[in-house]
Amino acid sequence: MKFPFFLIPLGIVLVRGNIEQKCCGIGEQIVEKEFRFICEKLKNGRLQDNFEDKDFLKRNVTGTCLEIFSEKNVTLFGVDEVTGTIKKQEEYGEFYFPKCCPLNYRYNRTTHGCAKVVGNFLNLLKVDSFVRVGLPKCEIISDHIYESMQAVKMNGRELLLLEEKKTLKEGYCVDSTLDGKLVVRICEEDTSICSQIRCISKCCPDGQSFINGSFCRDTFTHGVDLHFTKTIHEPDEPFALIHGFTVPIHPLSEKKYNYYVDRFGLFTAFNNVTNSFSNYEVYNTTYCIDHAFKEKKKKGNVNDYLMFAQSATPPIAMKFAVTRWIKVVSCIFLILTILVYMLLPKMRNLFGKILLNYCVSTLIFFTSLTTSQFYYLPPTMCKVVGYLSLLSSIWSFTWLHIMCIDIWFSFGTPRTLSGPLQKKEWKRLLQYCLYGWGFPILWVLMIALFSFTTIMPEAMHPYFGENKCLLENTETQPGNYSYIIYFTLPLLIQQIINTILFVKTILYCLRIKAEIERMNDSEKRTALNASKERLGLIMKLAVIMGILFIFETVSSFYNFKNNVYTEKIEVVWDSVNCLQGVYIFIIFICKKKVFYNICEKISIIKSRKTSVSSNVTSQVSMHNVNAVKA
Repeated sequence: MKFPFFLIPLGIVLVRGNIEQKCCGIGEQIVEKEFRFICEKLKNGRLQDNFEDKDFLKRNVTGTCLEIFSEKNVTLFGVDEVTGTIKKQEEYGEFYFPKCCPLNYRYNRTTHGCAKVVGNFLNLLKVDSFVRVGLPKCEIISDHIYESMQAVKMNGRELLLLEEKKTLKEGYCVDSTLDGKLVVRICEEDTSICSQIRCISKCCPDGQSFINGSFCRDTFTHGVDLHFTKTIHEPDEPFALIHGFTVPIHPLSEKKYNYYVDRFGLFTAFNNVTNSFSNYEVYNTTYCIDHAFKEKKKKGNVNDYLMFAQSATPPIAMKFAVTRWIKVVSCIFLILTILVYMLLPKMRNLFGKILLNYCVSTLIFFTSLTTSQFYYLPPTMCKVVGYLSLLSSIWSFTWLHIMCIDIWFSFGTPRTLSGPLQKKEWKRLLQYCLYGWGFPILWVLMIALFSFTTIMPEAMHPYFGENKCLLENTETQPGNYSYIIYFTLPLLIQQIINTILFVKTILYCLRIKAEIERMNDSEKRTALNASKERLGLIMKLAVIMGILFIFETVSSFYNFKNNVYTEKIEVVWDSVNCLQGVYIFIIFICKKKVFYNICEKISIIKSRKTSVSSNVTSQVSMHNVNAVKA
């Protein structure tokens, strides 16, 4: 907003009052209609005046008077008593005294609003002056408090700040505070002021608040009172305001959302989509505070300060909004895989039971992540889900590791797809279960012990539920390497062992194949083909999981959000990673043999139902015959 300085030949001096009279009454202005000038009520409530000598036009005398002609112009009009005509003589532009609060109001520097106090203010504003209230077009406003008028000097439209040796020609307002001091509110050019003082985001422009919905209206009395919630740190400390929240917003309830504003103005909120706490600078227009009043007949009126946030999902959270549905699809395919293996006894050999354990652990992992991304989680439950997600992800990788161990261990004497498990196979399955389920539980219990104590140094201390509902990495905890130590490193060791086992198994396969071809042993050839098929299935899964884990390992050391291109790569890769359930279904279920087995099983079930129905019908018929004979 600009306040150009004009040299007025008529002796009109803002700080000393005007020698001219006001054309219209208080709260009125001149408008031109049908080539005539008439008085009408002011349309802009921020334009005021404190003239004692007013209503000059009603006197029907010759002379001149001053009046507001438009929002940007104070105009000198000439009146001819004989002809009764009114003519414009000179336009003085935005000739308004820049007062922060309305007339008879003083500035409340705690709430950055106005309070009604009748009386003059620091002898700055004399009678017979036009006033513009507030700074509604300023986006960033900082307050400067002075003990007395001796700290500033007004020269026409210019304000000299004597202590700072700075001259303000535009973009400022002055007023007296409730405690009798002088406040100069200044429009800042950019957010650099936020490095000197905490900035708080206000939804509506200066002097406005919400009235009956998301409508900003002039109220002046409601600024920003930070005492309305305990989630804002140090509410009594001074702060600057960033105004003008243009995107759709919704109120944040402390019962549904976890959020807080620290002493630097950093806004932190729990995002149930990303399942984590997200930090936002004040100028990112992510949140704002304002007073809201709304009449409600049934639930009572709303009349309080509220915290608001964007209604739309932040761009970085969009990938979570997409991948959570992909996780749902994966869960469906994992359930289908489990059902098929439960339906077909021929597939429940040792390898089939290992695969079932792998599917169950992966299903738990995706279910925990999906649940937390669809529903809001309180802090305690956030930590519980974090530990469960870590545990189930280690379960999943450990059972994949067991598959690799089993195919290497049993390759010399491959099992068929039919027949009961031998006693030693049950023993191996029990050992696999102890390792597959037990080791991850012990590992996570150890991590929990480190998390709830101070045994480990800061760089190795595991954090859960402070910035996200997972084991936090260097992105949320700079200088902390617990994610790499307790998650990435153990799984990386498993992947390296898997690779070694595959190489040894393939080499063994090639050697055995050559011996079988030389001996022409058909029985061993059949067993070898069965093992090769199983090896091929596990290799497909292991390669997919391994490639996905490589990306996970890289992301432990590099933040993909640092670059717009790597950020897009991360979104695509995460989407691919979340399709694990689909990969498992395709690899292990989408085969002709499995399809025929399912069809055979369904036919057996149908034939059994038909047989049972026929037996029942026969028994009923015999009963009827016997009854007739009797």
